[in-house]
Amino acid sequence: MTKRCSYLLLGLLALWGCIRNDLDYPTIIGNILSFEVEGARKVIIDTDAREVVVELEESADPSAVVFKSMDITPEASCEALPGVLDLRKPIELLLTTYQEYRWKISATQPVNPEEKSVFVYVPDNQPLSKLVIEDMKLELEGSEIVSTTGYRASLDAVEKITEPVSFPMTLDCLMERSFEVKVKGGTVVWTMKAFQLEVNTLVSDIDAHCYSARVRGMFTSGETPDVQYHKVGDSEWISVEDESVNGVGVTALISSLEEDTEYVCRIVDGESLSPEVTFRTLRPVQPDNMGFDDWYQSGKVWYPFPQGGPKVWDSANEATASFSGSATTPDDSFSINGRSVKLVSSYAVVKFASGSIFMGSYVGLHGMGAKLDWGIPFGSKPASLSGHIAYSPAPINYVEPPYQGLKGQNDTGHIQIILADWDEPFRVDSTDKKYLDCENDPGIIGYGRYSLSEATDGFIPFTVDVEYRNSRVPKWLVIVAASSSLGDYFTGGEGSTLWLDELVLNYD
Repeated sequence: MTKRCSYLLLGLLALWGCIRNDLDYPTIIGNILSFEVEGARKVIIDTDAREVVVELEESADPSAVVFKSMDITPEASCEALPGVLDLRKPIELLLTTYQEYRWKISATQPVNPEEKSVFVYVPDNQPLSKLVIEDMKLELEGSEIVSTTGYRASLDAVEKITEPVSFPMTLDCLMERSFEVKVKGGTVVWTMKAFQLEVNTLVSDIDAHCYSARVRGMFTSGETPDVQYHKVGDSEWISVEDESVNGVGVTALISSLEEDTEYVCRIVDGESLSPEVTFRTLRPVQPDNMGFDDWYQSGKVWYPFPQGGPKVWDSANEATASFSGSATTPDDSFSINGRSVKLVSSYAVVKFASGSIFMGSYVGLHGMGAKLDWGIPFGSKPASLSGHIAYSPAPINYVEPPYQGLKGQNDTGHIQIILADWDEPFRVDSTDKKYLDCENDPGIIGYGRYSLSEATDGFIPFTVDVEYRNSRVPKWLVIVAASSSLGDYFTGGEGSTLWLDELVLNYD
């Protein structure tokens, strides 16, 4: 019986092997429907040629283009693109439905020569035929000015001359002059026109800190001017030794001033005197609880300020505590002095969340995220932020676009300091993806960041300098730290832990 059944099975298999499959698979074309990267002027999608052409802004780096999103035919699939694309050469991407469709992604970076021009103004006693150019920067860091083309007039003719650039150099700038600049991906031509300008000796700007002030001004003579100052009420002028001259501009750094004190400044230019300008130095301020010793707990929620006391710091613990406990807590056993603050990244049931602490206030939940008000009232200009930091990163295991390419890499923790003159605290809203653009926000006066992606051997000291962008006086101070620097974008490594202790603002 067993033998007969075996023969029957073999017969059926042989019969099945003879049946021809005449079923046709449906044709579903795999197309890229949308494509978004940072720094793009426009994106052209050609479905006939199966090509995506990204036209980049002139300031974009084609070797490091941040990929944001892509939509494809719903029935199609493809490999995930990395978070950063190198578009110096075309990228091939295979889309698969029932068939295969090969796409090409490339970038162009057109340069409009008409937009590349610069105007130089010199005092009216400076001859344009012998203009001394000490140095020049026309494009982004890494670019190189390789040659310049100008005109030399004689009694018989006007001669066009191109010569290599090596600053400082004296050039005839009576007529328009061009400069060839080598950049990534090619060359750019800039045109320069020089004009004589009647200049008055004056103090144009004073950037006062607590113990120093940077003075900027203009002068008319060809000699180095003398920047002078004294305390209001004194009569003897003091000359500034730390001066630098650029064309008709002068910059001087006055040091060893007294805090919260009024001074007067002027520029002496030969026999010419500028009007006197008065300024006041700032007062050094240390916010409360910079050592993270003062906390209180209510239920599962830890608050980084004393109950009923001054509130400088806050966290998103109220948003995460009901799901996974407080992500930001005091640490009594691992610190430099007293307590430290401990930030831990975790997966809070529905979303990845970084442990974080910031100056300002937690506002409340909004959708799957939270609203935070960044900033405490502040009116001084620290030169740097220092303290002690420890970090234990985990591999990134939660990612959201455009950071898919970071999966598996070490997480990064960071601390940032921001000084701004907004009219009110900056409202962060992670659901609406409203985040502070620290590079371009016009309200930011000074900024600094310290990051680390490797584990430390206990606490290590750190200092981050504040880079000031203008001479305005801040209204708000933000110090913010996170165990996962991309936590705002729900990207990071579960278990990444960062500690901070004994922060100090340093003044100059």
